[in-house]
Order: sequence, then C-alpha cells, then structure tokens
Amino acid sequence: MDPRRRNIVVIILVVVLVVAGIGTYFVLRTSPAVSSCGPSETGTICVDQAEIPDSLDPAVTFSTPGWAAVQQVYQGLVNYNGSSVTSFSGVLAANNGTVSYDPATGFESYTFELRSGITFSNGDPYNAYVQWYSLYRSLLLQQGPQFILEQNFYSTNFSTTNPLSYYSSNASVHAANTTLDADLNNWNFDTPTASEIAQMEIANQSFRVLNASAIALNLGYGYLDSNYTYLLASISAPNSYAVDPVWVDANGGVQIGQVNSYLASNTMGTGPYLLQNYNGVGGGGYTLTPNPHYWGATAAKAQPWNINLPAANTTVDVIFQDAIDITTNDLTTGAVQAASFAYIGPSTIASLEGDSSLAVQALPTIYGATSGSWWIFLNSSVAPFNNLSVREAITHAINYPQIIQQAFGGYAQQWVGPVPPAYPYNNNVTAQEPYYSYNLALAQQEIAASPCAANACAGDTVNYMYLNTGNDWVETAQFLEADLKTIGITINPVGVGLDQLYEEQGRDSNGQCVSATTANGGPFYMGQEFYTSDYISPDDWTQNDALSTGSANGCMAGFSNATVDSDTYAAASDANPADLTAYYTNMTNIMYGNYSEIWLVVPTSFAVYSANLQGFVQNPMASAEPFAIGFNTDWLK
Repeated sequence: MDPRRRNIVVIILVVVLVVAGIGTYFVLRTSPAVSSCGPSETGTICVDQAEIPDSLDPAVTFSTPGWAAVQQVYQGLVNYNGSSVTSFSGVLAANNGTVSYDPATGFESYTFELRSGITFSNGDPYNAYVQWYSLYRSLLLQQGPQFILEQNFYSTNFSTTNPLSYYSSNASVHAANTTLDADLNNWNFDTPTASEIAQMEIANQSFRVLNASAIALNLGYGYLDSNYTYLLASISAPNSYAVDPVWVDANGGVQIGQVNSYLASNTMGTGPYLLQNYNGVGGGGYTLTPNPHYWGATAAKAQPWNINLPAANTTVDVIFQDAIDITTNDLTTGAVQAASFAYIGPSTIASLEGDSSLAVQALPTIYGATSGSWWIFLNSSVAPFNNLSVREAITHAINYPQIIQQAFGGYAQQWVGPVPPAYPYNNNVTAQEPYYSYNLALAQQEIAASPCAANACAGDTVNYMYLNTGNDWVETAQFLEADLKTIGITINPVGVGLDQLYEEQGRDSNGQCVSATTANGGPFYMGQEFYTSDYISPDDWTQNDALSTGSANGCMAGFSNATVDSDTYAAASDANPADLTAYYTNMTNIMYGNYSEIWLVVPTSFAVYSANLQGFVQNPMASAEPFAIGFNTDWLK
C-alpha cells in the first residue's frame, strides 16, 4: 500500500520563471490572447499565465494555476507568515492554535479560536460548523490533494468508542462516508440543530467542534497514525479552506468521490477577491475584483504585520497565454505586469535582464527547491543497475559542472537529498557527505570492478527517460549520453511529457510497473525524476523520494531500506530538533552510499515583473501569484 500520492503538478509561482521548470497544463492554440491592458496601465494588474487551472474548487485543485486562483478567493485557518519558511499567522483563526495532549487518542490536538464577524462574499456567515463541513467535505471528495489531510485525519462515524481511522475496514468506511455525505447535504451549518451540534462535538473524531467559534483538529486518525510536526504547513494548502455550505448545496451539493462541476469554474469564498468572467480555455482567463463585503479590513488594522488579512487594492486580469514569444513581448512592452511561463531558459532570462522596465530577481534557493528538485534514478533491482559498483561509476561519470554551466547557463546548483536545500533539516550546508562529484578516474575504477568491465555492457542500450520541457533537459540528456559512454554504458535518451512521466511511476492493470514495459518508449530502468513540494516540510519530500513505497521508488529507483522507512515516519511525528537532525542525517547517509538516486540539480527560480508593480511578498509555499500569498497587497505606481 502506498499511502503517499505524488504531487501531480509542479508548483511554480506565477511570476517565477523556473529555469527548466514545467507546468501540468500546456495549452496549444494558434492565436494570441487578447489583453485589455496596455503599456500605460496604472490600475489593473495584468498577468500572462501559461497554464489553465485544473479546478477552482479548493478541495479538488492540485495544480499551480488552480492553487494560485483559489488562494485569492478562499481562506483557511492559517497561512504562511509572509516570506517565512517556518512561521505562520492566523487567517480565519485568531492565532496559530493551541496544542494539547489528547488522552482519548494519545496524540496531540490543535484548538483554533475563530475570528468574529467573518462572512463569505455573499453575506453567509462563517463559523466552526462551516469549517467542520469544509474539512470533511474535502476528505469525502477523495481527489488528488486528499492525502494532505489524510496524513493526519479521516472521515468520521460519530462513534464515541470505535472512531474511524485510515486503517478501519472498507465496510466501516463506506457506511460512515454514506452517513456523513447525507449529513453534509442536509444539515443547516449556519444554525444547526442541537442533535447535529452534539454529533459535531463528539470527541473521538478528526475535526471536533467545541462551540460556534472554536474547532479542534485531532491528530492520529490518518495514515501516519502519529503526531505531526508540520500540521500548520499542511493546513495552509487550499483543501483545508472554508467553503459556504449553503452555496454548495444550491449548486450540486456533495457526492462521495466526485467533483462538483459548478465549483470547478465558479467560486464563493471569504477572501479579499471575487473571481469573475472565468473562461478556462487558451486565450481566456479570469478577473479578480476586490470583494466589497470583505470582512478582514478591521482585523488587518489590528494586525498590520499579517499580510494575509488586508483588503485587495486593485483589480487583476489573468490571461491564459502560453506562447513564450508573446509573453516576453507583453512584458517588455508593458502590456502585462507579470507572467507565468511553462518553460523558460537562460537565453530568455538574459534578454529580460537587459530591460530596464522589468525587475528580474534571482530568488533564494527555497523557491527553486520547492518548484522542483531533480535527480536521476537507477532501478537497483535490474541489471546492470543491481550492481553497486555500476551505480557508483555512473554517479561519478556525470559532469555536473558542465550540466549546470552549459545546459542551465549557471542558473542551477547541485544538492544532496533526500531533503532539498533550504528546507528544514536538509543536509546541504552541513552535510557529512559532499555533493556527488565528477571523477572520471574513480568512475573507471568502479566500472572495472563490475560486471560491465571491459565494455561488457556497451552493447546493451539502456533507455533513459527525461522530461522534455525545453533545451535545458535535452542538453542534459545529451551530456549524460556522452559522459556514460566514457565508462562503457550506452543510453538512449527518450523525451517524455509530464503525463507520461507520471504514468511511468505507476502500475498497469496487471500490477506490472509501467516503467518495465514498452509504454512511452520504454522500458525505463534509468531516467530523470523530480518532486515539487505541496508545502515546506522535509517529510513532504522523504515520503516521496526516500520511503520505499514513495512514487520515486516503487517502480523507479527501487530503493528500499527498513531504517530509512522507520526514520521517515519517526521524523514526521517528532518535534525535537536534535532527533530530527539525526533522522534526516541518517537517511541522507544511507541513501548517499546506495547511488540509486543520483541527486542532480535544483534550478534557480526568478521573479520577473514590471518595475511599476509594488507590494508583492515572496511566499515560500510556491502556491500563489505573484510570489505572494495573495494579490491583495499589490498595486501599480
């Protein structure tokens, strides 16, 4: 069982130009988008955006453009505190919650006191009952981001003696979900009855209403079956945001395991913006207008440091525009003030840096690491990669400086995994192990001690899968082909699209790894891999690229180590810094000497925007635009 779902998109901020970065939705069209903005614009902020949202439902969206849109309209209990990687501030909640030990479960409980006077943009009230509804609805829909909540929480059967958890029987889960679904569709969460309130107040459940203005989130019911160090980070994601039950009921309600088609393209939130005129096709887009009934102005005055709270300053027009030449022209002529690229390379960055009307800012490492950190996998269960000397030889035959300087124009850096640089408890600054080095003499020494000695493997061509998003990765594959030829390993680079890469991570209807078949030009026992983070926490990475059941291992690297598995789960539930340092260092050291995951590069992220754009705040969650938790603080001078 693999409880961890690979994030199915690359999270890239809208004004972030990620060298060799990607997005899920590539829009093909023949005519340019039409923008109402122009070079002399001083009011509306205009944005060219390469990708189209997968959904506008906060419980469903699992893509960069979707997260970027819904965070302008919907709000959760907490969110990142400005540019901080590790601190948070209350949004719908008055603070970051009070943590206590729950003797009923043996785990921690977070109690959140809610702000008063919060309403949705249509005037409907927000309260603890609505938040309870929203969280359970997110679990019941069973969509891509469900695992973010399901790590710690699960559906409820209102049992005081036998609460439901991730490990309950399928029959119990089905029965409980059916009952809960009916309740979500029929209760009045503005003014619930006494019996309904009593059920929401039952102690043994993931989300427990304490009163109309307080809710407890009780850990231990999800697949981690433990406490969780990074809860505030995880509930900053959109699938914990509040939705209006009355509005949902009026537009299709809740159905187990099914999306609501109305909410996929319509919004109603508590946030500072209204999202209007949505047209989810190439050349379309949407408009964000300030919410005239926004509740947060008073709260913002009381907490001027909390950038999640201010009302919106100005209107924003987002245009779905995927042609890089049109977008760069729009930026340089002032037709737009910010842009999102599906791909951008060093030459484009260099050209934009020469324009005095634009700010082109290389961002701290955390942004590139969050958007995507990349490695090469070698399937250690398949010859010749089942030989340690072969894997080590390949690791040292790769000319890392050449890849960084020539393929990425210097806009990338090496890293040591499984936790990428700038994340808490990563091993890149004080690593006991150095970066993997280009050492041809050592590579030839190792290959001579392997079954591939004396060019014995040169005649066996290995298909090498790489993500073909632009020249950076094409050139990287070409460099790898030449590098490995020097040690008698022959690879055949095969470029694939993002959907194909995800397909390769899974299994077919017969339970066979797709990567072991001829699908998409395979089999692929060697290839390019990456992960992009849903939120800033080291375990969000290790549950993918270190855990034996993670999507980067099962059908790809095949790495499996009982100690690493144990440390992965132990670290997720431990808040002691000394313990965490030991866990992540141990994981790094074990994986380092296995060479089944060859950590390659973290591309540099850039913010590119008009010099007239003011007030944006960099956000390490990599889930909003433009490098801000919301547009609400932005304005044009």
